[in-house]
Amino acid sequence: MSGERVDILPQKIRLTLGINDVLFLKNQDTVPQTFGPALLMPGQSFRLPFELASEYQFACTAHSSGQMTIIVDPFPASPWGRLRWRTLQLIEAFGNKTHEPAS
Repeated sequence: MSGERVDILPQKIRLTLGINDVLFLKNQDTVPQTFGPALLMPGQSFRLPFELASEYQFACTAHSSGQMTIIVDPFPASPWGRLRWRTLQLIEAFGNKTHEPAS
């Protein structure tokens, strides 16, 4: 039913500074939704750039808990760190078929 509190977004969203550090949200509901500092009317979108690696908590009416967590990881400085980061991104994109714990 329109306007009901339903988890339509992940409870946690993970971003990486310098790579994918802008969160883009679009309200596809028929009622206004609040995300952190923004009130999104139906059909409106919102871009929130992040400049610091950290964990952020936001009020979010699209979640039944009323909250959402954004984790912004720093981009790995070393070549091996970047390779590990990219490998984990590919595993996440294609499913964790190895049953390794997700980080």
